[in-house]
This record gives sequence, C-alpha cells and structure tokens, in this order.
Amino acid sequence: MTNEEKEYQIIFSKQYEIINNLKLQNMKTKLIMTVLIGLLIISCDNSNDIKIGNGLEIYLTKTAYISNLQKDYSSMNLDTVVLQDAPILKYKDISSYDTLTHKLTLAISHDSLKIGQASVYGRMFIVTIDKKPIYCGFKWPIISSIPCNWVFIEEPYDGLDNLKDNEIEISFQSKQYTDPRNDKRIIDRLKKDGKLK
Repeated sequence: MTNEEKEYQIIFSKQYEIINNLKLQNMKTKLIMTVLIGLLIISCDNSNDIKIGNGLEIYLTKTAYISNLQKDYSSMNLDTVVLQDAPILKYKDISSYDTLTHKLTLAISHDSLKIGQASVYGRMFIVTIDKKPIYCGFKWPIISSIPCNWVFIEEPYDGLDNLKDNEIEISFQSKQYTDPRNDKRIIDRLKKDGKLK
C-alpha cells in the first residue's frame, strides 16, 4: 500500500468515525426528545383527568327507578341503591355550580347527558361526592305532564328554559320535604375546588 493510499484510508476512517459519532449523537438527541415529549403528554393528560368517583358526580341507578309521588325520598337508604359503573356527569365536566339557582355550567353540552331519555315518571339518578351517595333525583323529560315532588333535572329545551347549551339546572319543588341540594359535603367540596359561583 502506498503512502497516498494509507493517507486516504486514515482520512476515510476518521470521516467514518465522525459520521458514526454524529449519527449516535443524533439518535441520542432524538431519543431524549421523544422521552421528554412523551413525559409532557402524560403530565398534561393527568392534570385534567380526574378519576371516576372523585368529586361531585351524577350516576344513573342500575335499575331504572321511576318517581313515585307518594314516596319520601329524603328517608331513602341510598347506600342500598346500585349505581351504574360510569357517571352520566363527571366532576371534571363541571365548570361551576351556582348554589342559589342550582345551575351547573358544564365543560360539555347538556345534550350528552340525554336527560330526555326517561319515562313520563322520570328516571332516577344519584348525586355523589367521591362516590358516596348524597341524594337522589330524577331525569325528567320535557314532555311529561306529571309533576315531580322531589329533586329533578328537566330536559333542556331551547327557547323555553333560558339555559345555554352547556348548562343544566337541578330543580326542587316540594313544600313537603327539605331541599337536599345544599348539602354541606357538596358545598365544601365545590368550594375547595373553586367551582362555586
């Protein structure tokens, strides 16, 4: 091998070594960037994700109970009522709660709650705090001509209820029973999390 060939071989091997080092550094940089982006995505997802069973949530009952005008729901043992696995309204979807009007401003459309999917006698739901039942109520369709004597969420109807697409109102019209909607556990939790109006 001539001196010239040896010089080319040395130059080539040094260039090859430099290129390999650059490739390795580029791969390390890409790997670090991928890990950092992944961690960022995971941390962003977790900050907005409140697990089911935390905070104020509304669950339908597994059995589709209807309203009975003769029943005193204030004395009902709610611990014996089996709830569906997932709430119809998650805590993370509640932006604010007005304790004077009991209007909830949501981060979702009220249409997603399918409040109108109930018989004319309503469909029972349970309001919970950290999955502990606080009180029951009924989804109430707008077409019902039967009054509800307990807590209810009437199906929103554009033009009649003055509610925006992301609002619902939890109503109570009984003069016979005590209003359960301002339960201290609900107020304390909403206040703690900055959701009270």
